[in-house]
Amino acid sequence: MTRRLCLPVVAVVALTLTVWAKQPPAGGPAPPDPGGPVSVSLIRLIANPDAFDGKLVRVIGYVRIEHEGHAIYLHREDYVKALSKNGLWLAANDSAPEGSREAAVQNRYALIEGRFSAKETEHRGLWSGSIREITRMEPWHFDRDKK
Repeated sequence: MTRRLCLPVVAVVALTLTVWAKQPPAGGPAPPDPGGPVSVSLIRLIANPDAFDGKLVRVIGYVRIEHEGHAIYLHREDYVKALSKNGLWLAANDSAPEGSREAAVQNRYALIEGRFSAKETEHRGLWSGSIREITRMEPWHFDRDKK
C-alpha cells in the first residue's frame, strides 16, 4: 500500500474504534436524561435497577390501585397471583375516585411516566423498585386482538 492510501484507512479505523468504544454495553447504563423520560420495559428496569435509578422513565404494564398495593406489573396475572417482584410500586393515590388519573388506569394496561427508584421498594420491600414523581398515567389502548 502506498503511504497516501494508508493514512485515510488508518484514520477511518481509528474513528470507528473510538465511536464503538463509547457505546454502552447491553443492559448497561441508561442513556443520558436530556430532560425527557427514557422508554424502557419493566423487564429491563427489574433486571438492571441501578442503571435507571433516579432516571425519568416511561413504562407500560398492568396497573392496580388499592390500599398498600398501587403498582404496575408485567402482566395482569402477576397481580392476580401476587407476584409483586414482577412489578413496581407506584407513588399514586391510594384510591381511584371517578374522574381521577388513577381511575383512568385502574385494572388495565397503562403507560406510566415518572422517576424510577431502585432503592425504594415500598410496603415491606415487596416490589422491585418504585416510580415516583409521576407525570403521566394513561390507559394503553393498543390491542391486537380487537379488530
